[in-house]
Amino acid sequence: MSHRRVQRFFWGLAVVALAFLGGCQYLLGGLAPAPPAEFTVTDGTFPDRVRLTWSPVAQAGSYEVWRGPSATGEFTLLAKTAYTAYDDTSVVPGTTYWYKVRACNRAGCGEFTPAKRGSARLPGVPAAPTGLSASQGEFTDRVRLTWPAVPEATAYEIYRALAEAGPYALLASVNAPPYDDTQVEPGKVYWYKVRACSSAGCSALSAPVSGHAALAALPAPRNVQASDGTEPGKIVVTWQAVSGATHYLVYRALSEDGDYGHIATVSTTSYEDTNVQAGTTYWYRVRACNAQGCSGLSDPDSGTPGAGEEEPPPPPAPAD
Repeated sequence: MSHRRVQRFFWGLAVVALAFLGGCQYLLGGLAPAPPAEFTVTDGTFPDRVRLTWSPVAQAGSYEVWRGPSATGEFTLLAKTAYTAYDDTSVVPGTTYWYKVRACNRAGCGEFTPAKRGSARLPGVPAAPTGLSASQGEFTDRVRLTWPAVPEATAYEIYRALAEAGPYALLASVNAPPYDDTQVEPGKVYWYKVRACSSAGCSALSAPVSGHAALAALPAPRNVQASDGTEPGKIVVTWQAVSGATHYLVYRALSEDGDYGHIATVSTTSYEDTNVQAGTTYWYRVRACNAQGCSGLSDPDSGTPGAGEEEPPPPPAPAD
């Protein structure tokens, strides 16, 4: 046998060995599937069931659904299925259950998903609201919540928190959507949940959404006035104070419609422009600013420097 044939022979043995070892690893459980992702459980959506859904897992041949009385309680096998959804119709309406799922194949079963709660709603109790949305800075003084009306609901409870995970506190009760939350601080993010209620009880809370009110923009300063020849060697620019402003930007141009350049930043409501030439007219505009930003430019006003002060005449020569 030639050297090349011997080499090919051993390469073939190596391939067979690797395939055999891979099959053994699979059979021994080395390739058990990963836990399902995007696991969801309905909570009060249906009156007669709890629906579980999850995303498919590569290499999974089946899935096990487990149920328990609490997140940390004892779980028991509820069902095996080849599908990525399961309806638990053995529930008692109004009772909370906890579920977790794992994917399985010939190598064994993978890890469980995190446990999630679910329930079927009591007769006459409305379903949890869906489609909840909150305004994202469309208003400066409120966050507006909207959601589709829920059949059988006669009232809605709105809950609010400062973080998605809560804790959520009851904010208001209303008879119908929408709801305007006016107890907000502009620029601050709030989280909301809503539940529907009737005489039979209230639904589970909706999925959370966040919203915020926009920071109010500062108005441009008003009554900008530049002195007209009354100040020797300078132009004094004044304007009305703007509530909320911490400083002002002063701009100047050589014509009313000219290119205004920034010449000063001041914390008061006046500015003395001494970088001027006699006989030249200057135009001024001002912006009000704070930590959130600046206003638009004010209306322009023109000014001219006054004539410089004349030096006093020299004293008369002493008499002989």
